[in-house]
Amino acid sequence: MIDLSIPLPVLSAIFILTLCRVSALIMAAPGFGESTSPMVVRAGLAITISVLIMPVVQPQLEKLATHILTSPTLLVVAVGQELLVGIFIGWIAKLVALSLVIAMQFIATFTGLASVLQPDPDLGASSTAISHMASSLIPVLFLTTGLYVLPLAALTGSYSVFPPGEMPLVNDMAKALVISTALSFKLGFQYAAPFVLIGTLWPAMLGVLNRLMPSIQVYGIAMPAQLLGGVLLIALLIQVITGVWQERMQEALSELPGIHGQR
Repeated sequence: MIDLSIPLPVLSAIFILTLCRVSALIMAAPGFGESTSPMVVRAGLAITISVLIMPVVQPQLEKLATHILTSPTLLVVAVGQELLVGIFIGWIAKLVALSLVIAMQFIATFTGLASVLQPDPDLGASSTAISHMASSLIPVLFLTTGLYVLPLAALTGSYSVFPPGEMPLVNDMAKALVISTALSFKLGFQYAAPFVLIGTLWPAMLGVLNRLMPSIQVYGIAMPAQLLGGVLLIALLIQVITGVWQERMQEALSELPGIHGQR
């Protein structure tokens, strides 16, 4: 429970520092910080989670909260550090989660379903209807499978990895983000591997057919077959892809900074 013997100004400063790190995580993490989520819901989640973890992190924040009350400069620096740590943890989780959207981008390209007329706030103007489906599917899978617990556990444990009031290791954080980005594209390519293989062989087969029978309109015959075959293959493999995505997400989120201290 919250130690109510602490003076109210110090207790308020502890809550503000906790809210900064939690709200930054909520803003960046998958499931919580989706652009389609109402702002009121995200704000309510941030406040609720801050109240819940405040008794746990109160000992680490009490000393810093006492100092920032007498130094406005230290307050600004401390708030910036807390926001940076929260965004860092949430961003890593977001990058790995986007591997499913990247896979759907690969799939749409190799099945002929890609279009430049469907912009996406996360991936830009080259997104597709299938990637939109994946963007809507990510928060559903993230919240229904219990994966959301891991970023919250990492957030609580991050107070020992990134002590409040100390400058985070920016170089290590940048390296972790680069590794997470590479992992996201690697996983996305692996999820879409069957479509990449078939999408590579299909044009070669059409080229051979066109050489053998030049009078046939190969493009007019092949495109409907490519679209229907791609949709059928997606229907057959979507459950497998999402299942593998869930396993890889659990492995990646289990390596978040601060998560090992919660085991």
